[in-house]
Amino acid sequence: MTVQQHTAAIDTTPVDRATAATFERAEAWAWADIYATAPAAFAAAAGVGYEEVDGALVLRWAATGRRYFSRAVGLGVQQPATPDAIDRIIAGYERAGISMFLLAAQPHCEPAGYTGWLRERGLEPFDAHDRVVRGAAPAPPARDGADTGGRRFTVERVTSDTAAEWSAFLQRVYQLDTGDWLPHLIERPGWHQYVAREDGELVAARCMAIAPDGLAWLGMDGPVPGVHHDDYAPDAALCEHIVRDGLARGARGFVTDIEAPSKAMDTPAYRYFGELGFSRPYTRTHYARVS
Repeated sequence: MTVQQHTAAIDTTPVDRATAATFERAEAWAWADIYATAPAAFAAAAGVGYEEVDGALVLRWAATGRRYFSRAVGLGVQQPATPDAIDRIIAGYERAGISMFLLAAQPHCEPAGYTGWLRERGLEPFDAHDRVVRGAAPAPPARDGADTGGRRFTVERVTSDTAAEWSAFLQRVYQLDTGDWLPHLIERPGWHQYVAREDGELVAARCMAIAPDGLAWLGMDGPVPGVHHDDYAPDAALCEHIVRDGLARGARGFVTDIEAPSKAMDTPAYRYFGELGFSRPYTRTHYARVS
């Protein structure tokens, strides 16, 4: 799989609101299930929790002090947003002592005044992710070793025997303390965790969570290309393997994000996702209080 940096070949055809809502539900299901597995004592100490507000999943993880782990997924997409819903979400974060949180906006959010309501409450655009998706079409032919400048990666599924190593790796990458939480996801129904090794060393991780409706969310990726470093090759190998494994397991589609978006869509991520049959139907902009 080619990972050199040049203009990406990826389809950008938009999708309608109903279709976008299915993508957002797949991610919401995965995050709710992640948070639901947190051991009770750890969750209480770290301020881990979630709730639904007017169709949106609202995540809280106070101990991290990081916006991405305290955010709303699907607000204004699953059903039209209201000022009251926004106020309830913000008030919930304030009660939890969380000042670092995100509310997302995308082209499908309703009503038209949604982003204006966010701005009225002191939230401004903070960052953005490009949503990338694919259906259940067969994966493209495998490439021998992938075109990675001579590098070779071995991708393997995490098992109970390697769960501790995988968990420790992600905690180092994100500089987070998750206690004994993450291994609870190993062999949990619908969950599949993968790592890539280079010369025997674990260099990257990514998960696939297949929701009850068959859509597979790809996440828990680390290091995140373009965010943690500029080495995209391990993630390219992981994504190729995961798509093939997901199709073999009956996934009817795949949903994930490019977390370091480019307006020109010219980073390697657009290239390898495009080659795997993904499209980029929309961008999600995260709003936050930045002052």
